[in-house]
Amino acid sequence: MLTTVYSFAQQRVSGNTGGFTVSGAVLDSTDRHPIGFATVVLLREGKVINSTTTDSLGRFNLPLRGKGVFVLGVSFVGYNNYQSAPGMFPGAQQPYQVLLRKSTTSLQAVTINAKKKLIETKGDKLIYNATADISNKAGSAADVLKKVPMLTVSADGEVKMRGDGNIKVLLNGLPSGILAKNLKEALKIIPAGTIASVEVITSPSAKYEAEGTAGIINIITKKKIKGSSADISISAGNLEQSASASLNTVSGNFDLSLNINASNQREHKTAILNRTSLFKGQPAGELLQENDITQHERGVYGDLGVTYRIDSLQKISTTFTLWNGAWPSKNTLYNLYQDGKGSTAYNQKSDQANHSGYYELSTSYQKLYHRKGQELQVLGMVSNSADRSRYNTQQYTLAGMPAFRETGPNNSKSWDFNLQTDYAHPLDLSGKNIVETGVKFSRTSATSAYSARNNEHAPGSDDLVEIPSRSDEMKYFQHIYAAYLSIKLETRNQWMFRAGLRYEATQLGAGFRRTSAPFRSSFGNLVPGILLAKTLNGQHDVKLSYTERIRRPWIWDLNPFVNASDPRNLTSGNPLLRPETTRTIEAGYNYNAALGFTLNNSVYFSSNSNAIEMLTTVDSTGISRTSPSNVAANKRLGANINAAVEIGNLTVNGGIELYQVWFKSDALQVKNDAGFYSFHLNLSYALPKDVTLQASGDYSNGYVTLQGRNSASWSYSFAAQKEFLNKKASVLVGVSNPFQRSMLQRSYATAPTFRSTEVNNYYNRSFHITLNWKFGSMKAHDNEEEKKMPPVRRH
Repeated sequence: MLTTVYSFAQQRVSGNTGGFTVSGAVLDSTDRHPIGFATVVLLREGKVINSTTTDSLGRFNLPLRGKGVFVLGVSFVGYNNYQSAPGMFPGAQQPYQVLLRKSTTSLQAVTINAKKKLIETKGDKLIYNATADISNKAGSAADVLKKVPMLTVSADGEVKMRGDGNIKVLLNGLPSGILAKNLKEALKIIPAGTIASVEVITSPSAKYEAEGTAGIINIITKKKIKGSSADISISAGNLEQSASASLNTVSGNFDLSLNINASNQREHKTAILNRTSLFKGQPAGELLQENDITQHERGVYGDLGVTYRIDSLQKISTTFTLWNGAWPSKNTLYNLYQDGKGSTAYNQKSDQANHSGYYELSTSYQKLYHRKGQELQVLGMVSNSADRSRYNTQQYTLAGMPAFRETGPNNSKSWDFNLQTDYAHPLDLSGKNIVETGVKFSRTSATSAYSARNNEHAPGSDDLVEIPSRSDEMKYFQHIYAAYLSIKLETRNQWMFRAGLRYEATQLGAGFRRTSAPFRSSFGNLVPGILLAKTLNGQHDVKLSYTERIRRPWIWDLNPFVNASDPRNLTSGNPLLRPETTRTIEAGYNYNAALGFTLNNSVYFSSNSNAIEMLTTVDSTGISRTSPSNVAANKRLGANINAAVEIGNLTVNGGIELYQVWFKSDALQVKNDAGFYSFHLNLSYALPKDVTLQASGDYSNGYVTLQGRNSASWSYSFAAQKEFLNKKASVLVGVSNPFQRSMLQRSYATAPTFRSTEVNNYYNRSFHITLNWKFGSMKAHDNEEEKKMPPVRRH
């Protein structure tokens, strides 16, 4: 079965605590053809230390730290598995080959539990392994992101990285239209159980799009399974219900995957707003609002993927994604406004209906070369979305008589097309020194028809008349042309240098059918990026980086449609927005101990002189208007620390984030300086008989904005899981925030024209039970928690 195995690397490690890379190839023993996607693991004392899968040429590389006697294992469906005998290695200093023989009989396998670390670092990425946390079998992608270092998710579902909400979110390394279009709602549709890991990239290379001033989040879903397998999950609770199913099959040169998920969530909060209108710094009016809001999120998500492997070096993949979601909301409101002219009081009922249908078709071609590191990839993607939203507002006198009524529909459609080519060329035989280059074209076209109708001319009647100044149709376009060049160099003493330059030219504009004036804009962004890294003794990694990232205004930022579901608080887009640029310098340090302790730290400074911020103003009648504007500069100095340790059956992970932010707007004569901190803690304990207990919690002292800040927020959860049927089935019971009926959070805002305090109560106490069942011939890739090896064979 095996001819040449494990040589130089094992002997060096036994007497040295430095870092090594164990490399080699897995081949068919008969025809010497490479075996792609074979599972390769290193074991020490019966535990998996590291694992990987071979590439299409059968090659593998396994980084190794620490000292000791290691065992190599290789397995692939249809072949006899291999596990070497400890310490029986020849001394040749060369990469080794593993020759596998095709299986003629079925060997009884021994299951080795290989639990992944919860937090890992690889190059410029911090990786949160979602499969290592049992609570991620329930909930949505939004619940997973709450546990990822450097990310925070507010009670309203807004995702931020280091306090910045402008994040580029990828799905399996590729851009996703639905995540770019409506991140908050899309995350609630993706089931947590389908996520293998989440990568946080704060210093992206030039290969990545420049969009996303905070950085990049890459959500990695669970990989395909060799053979045929299926997975069914059902979750029920007081705030959320979901069901998902997946099917994966690999046959010959074809891979097929199908995923379907349906979910329903309910959110309930109450809010009390007190706002004082100011004129020349003196109170001019007082507004009191008491609001009760209930919102549902209902959605269906599915994707179908097919991959055809032309040969061992080439493959074509096509994925079709469908998303259909609705998030209706209803609220009741009491309104009292008082000024020098008297007072106005009324009750109001309003409902908002939002529906979105989205589909996406992507096709990619990948070609590998015999030279290690050489690769060509071409990707094409087309997507379409159709959105329908409206609000209906009905005001009543305190005596219950109908008064003012208004409705505002807004229907939009959009088409997106992307085409990109990426090529990597190695500068040496090792494949570690690489030049990367590529080009991309992106085109977006959209229409938005909006209007407002009310009975202001005849209060109390059902005769609604269109308001011409608030009704129009917008046609929008955006073209992006991009090209990049990047070089990565590695030295023998483990220095790594990466430098890149990316240029993106943008053309955008919009025309209106009626009264609004058209606009066009074009701009170019030259975005550099530099990374210098050093590995010390195989366990310590330090890095220093400089990056520039941009944020473009999207159609929803530019759309002048006015949402007047609350006539006292109006929101709209701003067609005059310009892109913003953020510059960041970061220093990082990572420590990976051989005994399962990891420490990740970084400090950073970022600045932005043309930030897009939500700006609120209040007029003389006490009505607020909120829209995005390029009116402020901000600077941020921060640090984050994350540590994880395994102590027997107990796994502990925790992190702290700190930053000081300075907002300043010379145009508005407003500035706001404040500090932010947050921390999270996650505990997991494995009991006998396949029972696992988990507890987690997080706390932050509140977001900071240009015009104010929020008070503290927190959450905590407990979960217990029981696995059975040889770990193919499980039951998970979880509870969130059991000791509080609701979480109270205050928001404060000040400006030359107003000051306000809003008290929000989020009713987030919940419980759920999740059933999961896996069946079929499962042979997992390296993101699975189990590796199968036969009994030890000695030669």
